[in-house]
This record gives sequence, structure tokens and C-alpha cells, in this order.
Amino acid sequence: MERLLDYLVDQFQKFYQYIFKKIDLTELEDLNFTVVDLETTGFQYPPIDRIIEIGAVRIENLQIKDTFSTLVNPLKKIPQIATEVTGITDDDVLNAPTIGKALKEFFRFSTDTVIVAYNISFDYHFIQETSKLSMGYVPEARTLCAFELSKKILYFLERYDLDVVAEYFNIKIENRHRALGDAIATAKIFLILIDILKKIGITKYGEAKLFEKANLTPPKIRELLEHYRRLGII
Repeated sequence: MERLLDYLVDQFQKFYQYIFKKIDLTELEDLNFTVVDLETTGFQYPPIDRIIEIGAVRIENLQIKDTFSTLVNPLKKIPQIATEVTGITDDDVLNAPTIGKALKEFFRFSTDTVIVAYNISFDYHFIQETSKLSMGYVPEARTLCAFELSKKILYFLERYDLDVVAEYFNIKIENRHRALGDAIATAKIFLILIDILKKIGITKYGEAKLFEKANLTPPKIRELLEHYRRLGII
């Protein structure tokens, strides 16, 4: 088993180096992470839709260290459908900070961390576009996507919604469709995913990023995952 794991890690590194010339060999356990979730007025990027709540969880030494939560005044009326989903009303955000101040607080909270979201392509891109418009600054950080990692690790599931994956891992989501509640659930899922990655020999950020971006779960990795699934570990 150890030889197989060493072989897989070696193949990951060689393939990544071939495609990208350089691999980030930072150990996952040596990194700090910020798991973020947003509630917005809709699903179109700003300026059409805007952030109304930011929730985040900071992970250090692979343990939840701190949380961050703020409502955001979008300076526009919140659509009824967004209120129905989140429960957030115009009155709730009336005295909340505007996005510039909220993002500055979030950036301070997430300093020197890898940004994680359940759907990183939506949440972090929304943050980048909002920051560009409101502050003239586009943040750049290493990222990981819990949704994509779940798809590769739990390849046998039919769906990969946050609710489905949380239920599979016996994680109860408190305050669903509120930013901090969803961020905490995602953080718990992410820590389980990191533990599984370590079990299959993926211990470095660059390897995890390559695995995340794969179209399908590589056959040898699937064999390992199936082995651990039969043992009841996954």
C-alpha cells in the first residue's frame, strides 16, 4: 500500500510539473484556511447583484480557530426571493456596514490563508468582482473548492449539493442559507475531505489543486477510495 501511495504522489507531482512547470509543495497541514460563504441579492455578478452577508471560518492546524460574520448593506432593495431564501430583510441590513468596510474586515480575517468555499468559482469570484468595483483592488489567493473535491472523493453519489454531502458525513447544517451557518458546515466537510486526501497520499497543496481540477477521479485513486469505503472509513 505504501508503495502505491508513493507511486501516486510521484505521478501527481510529475504530471503537475509537466503541465504547470512548478508545483506548490506546501503541506496541507502547514497551511491556514479561510472557508467563506456569501449570501447575495441574486446569482448575477456585481454590479447587478450584491453581497448581503459574509460568513467565514478560519482553520489553523487543521482545526476551526475562529469565525467571522457580518451583514452587508447592499444600498439597494433586497429582492423578495432572496429574503425568502435567506430570511434577510431590508430592515436587517439598514445599519449594516457597506461592502467596502465589510470586505476590509474579511480581508483582515483571512490574511495569509488559502480561501475555501463550497463553490469557489462563485463565492470567490463574487468577492473579487465586488472588491474591484468598490475598492479598485482584486484580491488574489490560493483557493480550494469543497464542491469539486467532494465530486472526486464521493464520486459514487448522484448529487453534490451542500445538503447532500453534509448528510453523507452526518454534519448538521445550522441556519441553512445563512452565510456563517453554511460556512461552518463547509469547514467541517472540508476538514473531512482533507483527512481523506491524506489517506490517499495527497498531502500537498499542489496535489490537492490538481486533484480538484481533474475531470474525473483517476482510476488508481478510485481504487483506493473504494478500498476505504469498503472498510467504512469513507
